[in-house]
Amino acid sequence: MNLGMIVYFVFTSLIIVTIFFRKKPILIAAFGIMVVGIAEMKSIIGGVQVAFRGLLFTATDLLPIILLIGLVIAMTDMLKTTQADEIITKPFLKIRNVFALYWLLGLSLWLLTLFLWPTPAVTLLGAVALPIIANTKIHPLGLASGFCIFGAVGLAGDYIIQGAPGLLAQASGVEVEQVISESIPLVIGSGIVASSLGYWKLLKTNKSNPIGHKKPNSPKSEEPNSSNRTLYRKKKKSKIVAMIVISAYTLTIFWLLLSGLRGDNAAAATGGVSIAVLILGTVLFNYKTALNTFVLHIQNGLKVSMGVFAPIVVIAGFFLLGTQSGSELILNRSGPGYLELLALQLSGLIYINEFTSAIIVIIAAVLGAMSGSGFSAIPLVGGVAAALGEVSGVPVVPLAVLGQVAAIWTDAMIIPWGFPAVVSAVTRTEAINVGIQNILPWFAALAFVFIWTVI
Repeated sequence: MNLGMIVYFVFTSLIIVTIFFRKKPILIAAFGIMVVGIAEMKSIIGGVQVAFRGLLFTATDLLPIILLIGLVIAMTDMLKTTQADEIITKPFLKIRNVFALYWLLGLSLWLLTLFLWPTPAVTLLGAVALPIIANTKIHPLGLASGFCIFGAVGLAGDYIIQGAPGLLAQASGVEVEQVISESIPLVIGSGIVASSLGYWKLLKTNKSNPIGHKKPNSPKSEEPNSSNRTLYRKKKKSKIVAMIVISAYTLTIFWLLLSGLRGDNAAAATGGVSIAVLILGTVLFNYKTALNTFVLHIQNGLKVSMGVFAPIVVIAGFFLLGTQSGSELILNRSGPGYLELLALQLSGLIYINEFTSAIIVIIAAVLGAMSGSGFSAIPLVGGVAAALGEVSGVPVVPLAVLGQVAAIWTDAMIIPWGFPAVVSAVTRTEAINVGIQNILPWFAALAFVFIWTVI
């Protein structure tokens, strides 16, 4: 280990401890980037430059998500202004049962994730989910946890797009069909365990932090005066806006499914539809004030999105240093990143058998996912699984699949600068609180996949 790597893991430990005590580790992460830079560059000026490059590259990487979330929130702000949200959520308001809401929204996200991947899926569903959260008794933190869980279930197997199993197969030297077949019981079993615990956590959260049910406005008397005529016209416009939103997003889902757009392309399509709906709804509801109102919607949406992601940029910048790409871009050093190096060194220090091999793969998956991307950990766990299988004679496929599922669960559940950041922006919650809420379901999911693999 060189000095930079030692400093990096000291600050990593400090960040983990800070999160454990439910404090925000943003200051520690920002200072950590600078100190690691000084240690690597052996220069204060170089360390200062590293600190800025770390934030710059991370902000650039997150900008599409920040913009997408901002547009969706701006669109939902327009729905609230036009009162179209009350019309959209009216069928859901009849569902007073928290169980039904949790599983309905969760399974909807799971299905969308299979075809679109989690980020565009949760932003698309968020257009409907935000008004539901505001008008029902379901606690947003519990629902955010559910979104993380069902998003993880969809991506852990990735059976439709097959990006994750394809990448793992390439890294570990096995067939994609083997990866998919081996992953089915792990994904289904861990999904059942985690989603059940997520629902139990939601009930506990609802009980300790009750959310009052917001009843829709009762209709006023229909006396034939100018005030009621104005109200009638507004309600009619609200219904039209609601129909436009429902139709636009329904057609978008079918368009994405039929066109084959995935990942970033699907996110771009979702963002484009959101801004189109925002423009149309703003102009239709009141064209006289549309110029000023549109600006307010955009400002509100991006203000919320940037407010959520501002601390995420800092802490994700720190963990980006641990990856190979971050090490090359920010520290200007070639070779594996700190996290990859640690995982590889651990595999050389521990006696190798089926049990320890599974533990090493899970540790590698967790370390790799700490960058905020479960996908970035897949080549690492694939390589580690192949190496361990060659040394110990343990079958490669189960180990590689274990690493894939563990990496996706970790990124999607407990890394506040990973998928929980996207979910927190959609549900108006704190990313760190979402991660803490998910610790028990995450641990249970990893325990299940570990036990299934070694027995």
